[in-house]
Amino acid sequence: MASMLPSPPRHHHHHPHPFFKPQPSLLLPTFSQRFRTSGHRLPPLRSSPLPSSSALPFDQRMHESLAILDLMRSQSITPDPSLLCTLLKSCADAQSLHFGKLVHEKAILFGLHTDTFVSNSLIHLYSKCGRTRSAQQLFDEMPLRNVVSWTTLISITGDLDMGIRIHEDVVKDGCDGDEFVVVALIDMYAKCGSVGLARKMFDKITEPSVEACTAMIEGYCANDRAKDAINLIRQTLRRYKVSKVAERIGFATMVRPCIVNMGLRQGQEIHAHLIKFGHKPGMNTLTLLVELYSKCGKMMNAYDIFNKLVVKDVVLWGKMISGFVHDELYGEALKVYAEMTCSGCGVNASLVSFALKACIGLLSLEEGKQIHGRVIKDPRLLRISVIHDLSKLYECCGKLEEVHKLMKKLPNLAIVGGVERIANGAM
Repeated sequence: MASMLPSPPRHHHHHPHPFFKPQPSLLLPTFSQRFRTSGHRLPPLRSSPLPSSSALPFDQRMHESLAILDLMRSQSITPDPSLLCTLLKSCADAQSLHFGKLVHEKAILFGLHTDTFVSNSLIHLYSKCGRTRSAQQLFDEMPLRNVVSWTTLISITGDLDMGIRIHEDVVKDGCDGDEFVVVALIDMYAKCGSVGLARKMFDKITEPSVEACTAMIEGYCANDRAKDAINLIRQTLRRYKVSKVAERIGFATMVRPCIVNMGLRQGQEIHAHLIKFGHKPGMNTLTLLVELYSKCGKMMNAYDIFNKLVVKDVVLWGKMISGFVHDELYGEALKVYAEMTCSGCGVNASLVSFALKACIGLLSLEEGKQIHGRVIKDPRLLRISVIHDLSKLYECCGKLEEVHKLMKKLPNLAIVGGVERIANGAM
């Protein structure tokens, strides 16, 4: 695309671009100035990659890159558009609007701001930095657009009316037949809450790719249409190789709607389908299966999978303990709680509260006292929910004097008031 543009003028008498006012101070000291002061002669430069050492901080890399661009301009050397695209991508990834604007200014000075690829990178930068209007203005000023231009603009559109207008422009531009654009439109309509329009776009594709299926499935999930998502997942698994589907869509995307819809059978079906065709479940997959089984009241199945996990975080421990308590499997809940404390995983107030609920269910005063001792040693666990459950345990075990002792030892008056109300109610 760059070859279609006129060569930049040798003399740099540019008119101010609407995005910028002339700010000479923004131009950094050039390497040529340093060479002049040191008595060295400047070698001729070619368009070569700019500094990109990951060992250097982002700010330092950008300062050096901008300085090299200044040096190239001083010698009337025009960089490849790809160099500016690389810099703009770095700025977008870092969400650095400051450096992005400086690179934009350099692009204008070199006359490369109208290059299609540079313009696409600028649109991406401004959209990543939350400057949607600037991105749309750049798009409107583009003399030549490609599929990436349209997909980038569509991806930042969160307003349905605006999205429909963009869709109309896509049709006028003849890009509506490109699947990348269609996938972007599916994603945009779903993001705007119009799942019906997203599905219409999807149905226009004769042979939808895995990417199109993924966009539609995620659109259903985002709009609480779990059953529709599950149905499309089944169709996708039948249409394509399972390995490809698992790689592109991901097990999380496929199982999440089953969890939301408590579709145990569908989740098991998807899991069995993947295993049958050689997909080995990883840690994330097993974690999701634990969540699925626990949500569907199959805690022993969840526990079997849970034991296969090598790494278990506090959230997963919590799901197991709370799931057992919910199903009134109090002994199992306390067993998992004991395993967690032995594993060295940090205990929080919520987990302590669930463990105390299990003690209440079993009328296990001794277990409750041990948990109480842990709470005394760790003030961070002293929360209203924990005090409430401790008080209820002592009450159920006929130890009302312990409730009063507990109340007297607490430093927090607000919590004391809560315990006092519980104690008075118990009496």
